[in-house]
Amino acid sequence: MPTSHRKRVKSFNTPGDAHELTFSCFRRLPLLNKDRTRCWLIEALEQARRRLDFAVWAYVIMPEHVHVIVWSRRPSYEIRLIRTALKVPVQRAALAYLRQHAPVFLEKLRDEQPNGEVHYRFWQRGGGYDRNTHEPVTLYEMIEYIHNNPVRRGLVGKPTDWPWSSARYYAGMADVALRMDAIAGLWG
Repeated sequence: MPTSHRKRVKSFNTPGDAHELTFSCFRRLPLLNKDRTRCWLIEALEQARRRLDFAVWAYVIMPEHVHVIVWSRRPSYEIRLIRTALKVPVQRAALAYLRQHAPVFLEKLRDEQPNGEVHYRFWQRGGGYDRNTHEPVTLYEMIEYIHNNPVRRGLVGKPTDWPWSSARYYAGMADVALRMDAIAGLWG
């Protein structure tokens, strides 16, 4: 009988490191293509950063995945708790919305386990991707990479045209979905 293998993310809770977290929607479906859902993610980011005391240095919300760069202000932390605090509220809100407004679509999120249990998933199984850095040059390369994600995909002509990213904040624009925490003085 084949065994299922669940991909696990390796996270290193190294004090002082920045983390680039990437996680995808279930089956890479474009579940983040509605402003409503993107706002749920922005709210989760804001609430989690206050509760778990971390800085948000950059993000981009793509239609089927998310990149976010965070830095814990605490000397002892668990990045898995930050990741969970970002993902769980969005999943709960999305599944509740679909149960009420689009139960037929909900079937696309059905995930039957080998033991017969059925779960409905918003996010891909596993933790996603976590990349640590303690190098300022690498951090700025990561930020540039995630800001250019919508451009590479052909969604916009330049990073600041995508409102679901921190690129607008770094360009000094007033109309931003989420304010970033200052990097200078904290790190690097």
